[in-house]
Amino acid sequence: MWYYVRDNQRIGPVDEGTMSSLIQNGTVIRQTPVWKDGMQDWAQAAMTELQSQFQSVPPTLPAYAGLTTYAPYPAYYPPGSFQSLWLWFAWLVGAGLPLCLVCIGIVPLIAGVVLSYILLYRFWGVIQDGRARTSPGKAVGFCFIPFFNFYWIYVAIVGLAKDMNVYCDERRLAGPRAGEGLALAWYILSLTSIIPYLGLLISIAVTIIWIVLYKQFTDVAERIAAQKAM
Repeated sequence: MWYYVRDNQRIGPVDEGTMSSLIQNGTVIRQTPVWKDGMQDWAQAAMTELQSQFQSVPPTLPAYAGLTTYAPYPAYYPPGSFQSLWLWFAWLVGAGLPLCLVCIGIVPLIAGVVLSYILLYRFWGVIQDGRARTSPGKAVGFCFIPFFNFYWIYVAIVGLAKDMNVYCDERRLAGPRAGEGLALAWYILSLTSIIPYLGLLISIAVTIIWIVLYKQFTDVAERIAAQKAM
């Protein structure tokens, strides 16, 4: 009887036939941690006796195969590209918000918001493996749907933190992780920032958390990009 990990949860036991079906439908991939009685520790499925079953399963296409970020495979971004965009985002948003008090911060603030959506698109693009909860295009595009976006921002930001962590955990990528609690706090505060008068103070906290949270996303994305570049 086998056990496997999905969404940071141990699932099982499942018999050999069920495990074969999970491999064929893509639920269990080569990098999925698995364990069965007699094994000393968890191991990637492809490193166990299940290895032969992956021969009939097509491998993930490489990033250079002309895939777009809408395809269910990770997009390739050069290491360092996330960091440079985040620095511009942090400077523009960080400077634009206080300068709005004298009406000259609108332009840098708008530029910072545009960069935030570019980063969001790339964050989702780098973890596309066929199991991410949304595509990069939907993650950004649905944020502009009136009223529905109050819900969708939760998916795009909090869901991103969860999916990024799952992506790294399933591949045993060492390094930073996105703060799911911080993402949830940002989402809640963003909703309450519409409160008159009090919303101004909340907006300052939202901006600070936004910059810090995007730094966490950037660090995770850079780790993924570095691993793909090896």
